[in-house]
Amino acid sequence: MQWLPRILVLAVMLLPSLPGAVAGAPDGATTVDIGVLAVREASAAEARWQPTADYLTERLGEDFDARFRMRAMNFPELEDAVAGEEIDFVLTNTGHYVQLEYAHGISRLTTLIASHEGEPVRLFGGVIFTRADRDDITALEDIAGQHLFAVQEGSLGGWHAGHEALLDAGVDPREDLAELTFTDMPHDRVVEAVLDGRADAGTVRTGVLDRMAGAGAFEPGELRVLEPRDTPGFPFEHTTRLFPEWPFSRMEHADEALANAVTVALLEMPEGHPASRTGEYFGWAAPLSYAPAHDLLERLGAPPYERNPALDPLLYWRENPAVTIALLLGLLALMAAATMRYHRINRDLGREVQQRREAETRLRRHEAELAHRASHDPLTDLPNRVLLTQRMRSAINTSAEDGGRVAILFLDLDRFKTINDSLGHQVGDELLKILADRLKDRVRANTIARLGGDEFIVLLDDVESLEALEERAREILAVIAEPFAVGGWRSLQVGGSLGITLFPDNGGSPEALITQADAAMYRAKAQGRNTYSFYSEDLTAAASERLETENHLREALKNGHLEVFYQPQIDLRERRVSGVEALVRWRDPDKGLISPGRFIPVAEETGLISPLGEFVLREACRQVVEWDRQGLPELSLAVNLSAHQMNDPALVARVREVLDSTGMDPGRLVLEMTETTLIQAEGSREVLLQLKGLGVALAIDDFGTGYSSLAYLKRFNIDWLKIDRAFVQDLPHDPNDAELTVTIINMAHNLGLEVQAEGVETEDQRSFLKTRYCDAWQGFLCSPPVPAEELPQLLEDCEGGVAAAGVPR
Repeated sequence: MQWLPRILVLAVMLLPSLPGAVAGAPDGATTVDIGVLAVREASAAEARWQPTADYLTERLGEDFDARFRMRAMNFPELEDAVAGEEIDFVLTNTGHYVQLEYAHGISRLTTLIASHEGEPVRLFGGVIFTRADRDDITALEDIAGQHLFAVQEGSLGGWHAGHEALLDAGVDPREDLAELTFTDMPHDRVVEAVLDGRADAGTVRTGVLDRMAGAGAFEPGELRVLEPRDTPGFPFEHTTRLFPEWPFSRMEHADEALANAVTVALLEMPEGHPASRTGEYFGWAAPLSYAPAHDLLERLGAPPYERNPALDPLLYWRENPAVTIALLLGLLALMAAATMRYHRINRDLGREVQQRREAETRLRRHEAELAHRASHDPLTDLPNRVLLTQRMRSAINTSAEDGGRVAILFLDLDRFKTINDSLGHQVGDELLKILADRLKDRVRANTIARLGGDEFIVLLDDVESLEALEERAREILAVIAEPFAVGGWRSLQVGGSLGITLFPDNGGSPEALITQADAAMYRAKAQGRNTYSFYSEDLTAAASERLETENHLREALKNGHLEVFYQPQIDLRERRVSGVEALVRWRDPDKGLISPGRFIPVAEETGLISPLGEFVLREACRQVVEWDRQGLPELSLAVNLSAHQMNDPALVARVREVLDSTGMDPGRLVLEMTETTLIQAEGSREVLLQLKGLGVALAIDDFGTGYSSLAYLKRFNIDWLKIDRAFVQDLPHDPNDAELTVTIINMAHNLGLEVQAEGVETEDQRSFLKTRYCDAWQGFLCSPPVPAEELPQLLEDCEGGVAAAGVPR
C-alpha cells in the first residue's frame, strides 16, 4: 500500500483542473465582461477576441449561469473601466498591465502564448537596428549623436526595452542623441523611416522585422540588427532582454471561484482551438512573473513610476543652487546655536548637587544591569551559557551528595531557519521571545537557558524516574507546538527536537552533558523531528565521525581532492546524448572515493555545501567550455542547488561571475533544486526571477516525493520536471507507478514544461517512457556518472548519439 499516499497527493494536485460541464450559457445568464485593449479599431479587436469569450461561455456558462463578452477599448477607456469596476476581467499588453496592477491591484491569472509559424512564443522584447550600409553604426554606443526613431513613448517593446539597452551601453537618449522621434503606431513606420534615410537607427518590438521581411517590405540584408542576443528557443532577432507576453487578469471584485475556473479553462484550451486561431495566438500558460517589467519601468521613471522633480534633491540642486546653499548655511547656523545652547545647559546642570546624586544612582543601576547582561540572553532575558554552567555545577554537586539525578534537555526548533529566511529575522526574534515566556511560565525547571539562535537548555534537578522525565519532555514539545501569533500570522506553527542526557548516568561535567544532549538532539531530528531522544555512547562515536568527516572535507576543498563526475542525459525524441548532470565526488588520497551519502549530509549540516556547490558549478562550466573547444557536440549542463545556496544573498552574483569567467552559455545551464529547497526559497522568490534573468533554466529534482503542487509550478517559472527514481524503478510492471508517471508527464506538458526521468536501468523502462512521450532520461542503462576525461569516449561509443537499445555499445 506504499503507492496509496502518492495517488492521494496527485489526486489532490490535479483536482482543480478537472473540466466542468460543457454547455452554452442559458438565456438570462449573467454577463461577464472582459475588457480587452484595442490598439486600432474596436470592432476588429472584438472580432478577434470574442471567440475566446465564447469558448469560456461554452466551458463555464452552465456551471456559473454566465455569458462572457469581450469589450474592446483604447487605453483611456480601459483605465476608466478598471477604475469604475465596470468589467470583471482584463486582457491588455504587458506595459499597460503593470500600470493597472500598480494603480488598481488587478492580478494575473494566465499569460498569453503567442504563435509564430505554429510554434509557441511566451516572451517579447525590442530590436534596435540600422541600415546595413551604415558602417559608422556597428554597436549601440554608436547611436550617440544620431537620429533615433521609435514607435511610442509608452511602448514596452517598441521603446522602453530599447531605452534600457541604450542606457546599459552608456547612451542616455535624453542627453546623447541628436534627435528622438516617435512615429506612433504601427511599428512599420519606424522601419520605413530607417529604410528611406530619415532615421539613422530605429527600435521596434520583436517580430516586426521578421514579419516585414517575410512580406517583402525590404530586401534580405538591407537592415542590420545591433548587438543581437541569442536566446535559446526564441524565434525572433532581438537586442534587448525579454519580457512575458500579455496577461489575462481578474478584477479584485470578480468572483474567486469563477476566476479559478476561468484560469483552468484557459490553461486547458486544446491546441489549435478555433478561438486561438481567430485570436492569432498559440494558447495560454501559467502566469509568468511580471517583476522584470516593473523593474524596467521603475528604472526608467516611466508610468506608473514617474519621478517627481520637486522631490529630487539632485535636480533641485541643479536648478536652485543659490537657494540650496542658503538652506545648508542656515541649517549649519542652527546646529551651531543648538550646540552652544546644549553646552551652556549642561554646564549649569553639572553644578547641581541633586544631579550628581541622580547620576550616582544611575551608575549603580547601570552596574547591576551590566551584571545581569553578563549572565542573561539579551533577546529573551533567559540565563545564558555562563549562568547555566554555574547552575549546572551547583546541581551536579548537590546530586552527587544526595544521590539524585540531574537531567539536561537540549531543545532545538525544527526548520527555524526557514522562518528567518522567508518571514525575516524580526519575526523569528519575536517568536523566540514568545517561546521563552511560555517556557518560563509553564515548564517547572531549575533553569531554562538560551544558548543562542534557536537552541535552549532545560535543567531539571528533580528527576524521579525515566517515565516521569519522558512525560515532561512530551509536555515541553506540546508547549512548542502551540500556534504562535507573530508577524501578521495568527497560527504560525513550529516544532522542536529534544536531546536528553543524565547525571550521573552519562557525563560528569556541564560541558560534557551539553555535548551529549546536543548529540541526542540531532538523533531526534534524524528520527523525524518533533520528538525526543536519550543519549547513548554510540552517539559520541557518530558525532566524532561527523566531526572528522567535516574536518577532512574542509581539507579536501582546500587541497583540491574533490572531483566532478558527469552522467549523460538522453533526449528521447532525438535519440542522442543531449546533456550531462554534474555530480561531486571526493577522492581521498588514503581512502579512495568516499560515498556522497557520507559527506553530503555533513556538508549540508555544517554549511560547507555552499562552497562545495560553487566548486561544482565553476568546474562543470569550465569543463563544458573545454569540451566545446575539443569539438564535442553541444551539451546542456545540469547542476544542483542546495537550500543553503538558495538562501545565500550572493547566489545570483556568483552564478553570473561563473558564467562570465568561464564563458559558459547561460542557455545551456540548468539549475536543479528539490521541491523542499523550492519551498524553503519561497521567501526568496526574487532570487529565482533573477536567475531566470541570467538566461539559465530551472528544474525541480526528485519531483513527486515532496510537496508536488500546481501552485508552486505556477508561482515559479520552472522549465523542467525530473521524475524521481522511486516512480521509475518498478516501471512498467507496477501499474500504480506507471499511472503516476504518465500523469506527471501529461501534467507537465500541459503546463509547458519538459520532463526527464531519473534512475532508468532497463530497456523496458526506457521503452515505456518513450511511448509515453517523456522528453529525456538518465540512468545506469546508459552510463553511471564518469570522470570528465572518460566522457568523450563515451559519446564516441554511442555512435553519434544513442545506440538502438538506448545505451552505448
